[in-house]
Amino acid sequence: GGNGADLSLASAACDALDGVKDGVLEDPTRCRFDPKELQCKGADGPGCLTAAQVETARRIYSPLVNSRTKLTIFPGYERGSELGWATMAGPQPFSIGVDLFKYVVFENPNWDYRSFNFDSDVAQTEKVASATLDAIDPNLRAFIGRGGKLIQYHGWSDPQIAPGFSVSYYRSVLEALGGVSKVQGSFRLFMVPGMAHCFGGEGTSDFDMLGALEQWVEKSQAPDRIPATRVKDGKQDRTRPLCPYPQVEVYKGTGSTDNAANFA
Repeated sequence: GGNGADLSLASAACDALDGVKDGVLEDPTRCRFDPKELQCKGADGPGCLTAAQVETARRIYSPLVNSRTKLTIFPGYERGSELGWATMAGPQPFSIGVDLFKYVVFENPNWDYRSFNFDSDVAQTEKVASATLDAIDPNLRAFIGRGGKLIQYHGWSDPQIAPGFSVSYYRSVLEALGGVSKVQGSFRLFMVPGMAHCFGGEGTSDFDMLGALEQWVEKSQAPDRIPATRVKDGKQDRTRPLCPYPQVEVYKGTGSTDNAANFA
């Protein structure tokens, strides 16, 4: 309850890093907020965090690393996503996750999540996932070779699928295919500041990616900037451009910060 809101206010201390104080972190990876800033000086209360809560928040922000292989299993959630943490960090684990282990990984409907063993069970999960579920092959040569166009997008404040997944996949494609010049004519990633899981959040989460893809495929108009709006209480109250990663929208310094025309 209170703690999620307090954390989100504290991580919003980074809000002005992008030159605009608007409740949205344009690039949360630049935010270095440490939850220890909120640790209780005396008794625990709704406006501060216990040492255990500080440690929990730090873990949610941090990537989960396989202790055996040292590879990242799951990137951390970004600063700015705190108000959505109840899904993954609530009193009960996320039901879709539990069902994956019960019915797909262990094929045991009575499996108890408290028995999860990171070292052995992650290996078992990766084995099952790589055979049937994962879509992380970076080799898009055949797709690009026949003229395919791909737009990927992800909200920076997604509290379910960590945004870092999309960034690392995009980077893996660049690495596999030989860099930006080989890829940007066919595949672009758009990270949406302040957007939660697929929609919602404080950012401009209303946009037409399909329309942008049509223009790219049918008229060869590459998506250099995609217009986005924020709708609050049924009204559009902000417009912003979305930029292909790793570009970030920048306020020109004059005019309303709710008008996309004032951003480059």
